[in-house]
Amino acid sequence: MPYSATVFSVLIASPSDVNDERKAIADALHEWNSLNSQVTGHVLLPVMWESHSAPAMGDRPQEIINKQVVRDCDMLIGAFWTRLGSPTGVEESGTVEEIRSFLKQNKPVMLYYSKQQVDLDRIDTAQLEKLKQFKVSIRDKGIQADYSSPQELKQVLLRHVTIVMRDMSVAPKVDARTVRAAKASVDVDEELPVAVAKKTKRDDGIRLEDYSEKAFAIRGDSTSFMDQLRAMNGRWIPLKTGGKGWVFSKRRLEDVAKLLGVKAELVAPD
Repeated sequence: MPYSATVFSVLIASPSDVNDERKAIADALHEWNSLNSQVTGHVLLPVMWESHSAPAMGDRPQEIINKQVVRDCDMLIGAFWTRLGSPTGVEESGTVEEIRSFLKQNKPVMLYYSKQQVDLDRIDTAQLEKLKQFKVSIRDKGIQADYSSPQELKQVLLRHVTIVMRDMSVAPKVDARTVRAAKASVDVDEELPVAVAKKTKRDDGIRLEDYSEKAFAIRGDSTSFMDQLRAMNGRWIPLKTGGKGWVFSKRRLEDVAKLLGVKAELVAPD
């Protein structure tokens, strides 16, 4: 069924050594759209220089990309591993130039750094040192996090995008509150389940209900988990089985069960 939506252009920025991550970022945005766009009225459009720019003459290469792609985007998601990129004549790399432009305009910036192992003989130590210096120079800017694989990047990004999109408007920006919420969402798996697991008996009636072929719903009093569930890309909607509840893709069953301290098993609707 057709529906109206506001489209936000999301620039995917990175050096040349994280091609798998670029695809993971685009996949995460498409997944966010499939779960949220109809409910929120927002659509996230992945934008990459390789698909959204065209050859042109008359200016330095990065400035051409800036004019054709960068300046019309609403937020930026970047990934790094061992490289920073090549100088543009203005900044240390095209990715850096794009990031600093977004930060200057107070547009949302979300940066992710790979912790994957790498063959030491293949590392460009000069590039790695430049990347370290860049990280130090922007350590208090935007949302930043580490990841160990493209799949983990996708999961972390889904949480962060959900948090950022709560506050998106015509002139969006990431403030300190949003950064704190994003950091807390990454710590959920490390901290919250431990506290929940200490409960000897649930008194909130929480259970996971088989909702549809691709989704499950949370029944019971999940109030104390509200922020974490929202950060995990949950949707609070009227349920077809009555009342309101959180709905998730079945791909998130293990994560949600771990958070709530229940078995990853679905029960039939009442």
